[in-house]
Amino acid sequence: MPDVSAASCVFCKILRGELTPNVVAFRNEHTAVFPARHQQPRNQGHMLVVPIRHVPHLYDIGVDLAGPLMTTLARVAATVKSVTTAHGITVRQNNEPHGGQDVFHVHFHVIPRFADDEFNSGDQRFPYGTIEVPVAERVRQAAKLSAALAETGTTR
Repeated sequence: MPDVSAASCVFCKILRGELTPNVVAFRNEHTAVFPARHQQPRNQGHMLVVPIRHVPHLYDIGVDLAGPLMTTLARVAATVKSVTTAHGITVRQNNEPHGGQDVFHVHFHVIPRFADDEFNSGDQRFPYGTIEVPVAERVRQAAKLSAALAETGTTR
């Protein structure tokens, strides 16, 4: 399994502002949210909820972080559903290479789902049918989610 430090972790770099400026939609003392780089064309608005602190796997989350992560995850799931007018939400979390993890910083996928979106079926199912979403579009998605979170009383 890759040994990824906070210095080389792509999510830590995003959180430090070294990559994709203006892409973070929400940040508090424990958690942050930003759009996934790869999204299904039928499921635009796919967000990632991450801890600010570098934590490689779900098993490494302590009680001090579990509550804040779940609180942010629940708020973001409700807001993504509203902002994208989705029919439902899928939340995914993977651990280790054989569990599907490819970035070794805990993250939860919040994916808007729609009737008949074929997210889990066919040749274009997730993750095979994902496309790389341009930074400008991810910044737009982040701004839209940020504004919606602000309206619900959830601040940056």
